[in-house]
Amino acid sequence: MPVQTTFPETMRQGVPGMVNRMVDYNAVSRNCATAAGIPAARAVSQGAADIDAVIGGTLVGFLGLTILDPTVLHPAPSTPDLYPQYSEMGILTKGEMFATSVVATTAGDPVHFVAVDGTLTNTGAIGPVPGARWKHTRLAGELNVVQLGIQR
Repeated sequence: MPVQTTFPETMRQGVPGMVNRMVDYNAVSRNCATAAGIPAARAVSQGAADIDAVIGGTLVGFLGLTILDPTVLHPAPSTPDLYPQYSEMGILTKGEMFATSVVATTAGDPVHFVAVDGTLTNTGAIGPVPGARWKHTRLAGELNVVQLGIQR
């Protein structure tokens, strides 16, 4: 068996859907009830059945953000970060997750989401999500961290 002989000097940057810290963290699992599937780091809400979650949705039904799971088998190689319909998804309900916003954010901005696709933003759309905020100041599309449950 080969042995690793070189090591990088720095850790790899996070990716959307990756949990940032495991401190004061909580997650649940739900069945993906969206026919087109649900990508990582998207807002999800309660589906029709108790065990279901749908992409986006409503503020009242908000469950959390989908966690990236590199072990999920995908029906198409072009969708590596997508939970297919009927698969079990990890959903972060409290903690910190790497994510991107569709607009520029400032540290401390509230978290909102788009009802139809679960993308994250800091204004308009659905929200603000109670107890959620953007951790860093970033341009639109840049990697950031969402805090659920306001950890400081």
